[in-house]
Amino acid sequence: MFPSRKKPIAPQKAGTPLDRKQEALRAKEEQLKNAAAELQRLIDEAPRLREEQTRRRREVLAADPRLRRGARTRTGMYRHNAHTADAELMGGARRSDSRKGDVAKFILLSLALAGVIIWVIKMAIANLGA
Repeated sequence: MFPSRKKPIAPQKAGTPLDRKQEALRAKEEQLKNAAAELQRLIDEAPRLREEQTRRRREVLAADPRLRRGARTRTGMYRHNAHTADAELMGGARRSDSRKGDVAKFILLSLALAGVIIWVIKMAIANLGA
């Protein structure tokens, strides 16, 4: 009576397990190639980015007078030091001297504070006894 209709044939997917595995490997290979290309791009850009950072830092230091003043006044004392033979060691010696001075100030102020506290306690005890 009615002509029988045949069902359309669906396109076959990767039929065998081997085909599916190969396709997965191709996708993974493509992903790894993209990652390697991205890493290579970062490696190639690194020196340029470093140079930009250095240039920006130099510009900031040059533009900010507060940063320049401290560097100029501090180096003037040590640059013409006749007792220091090696210019390389001057920077380290300068920092070391600065740290020693800070420690000395801290100890002096701590002793002064301790003296004031002891004096206040003595005065309080003297006032309680009277």
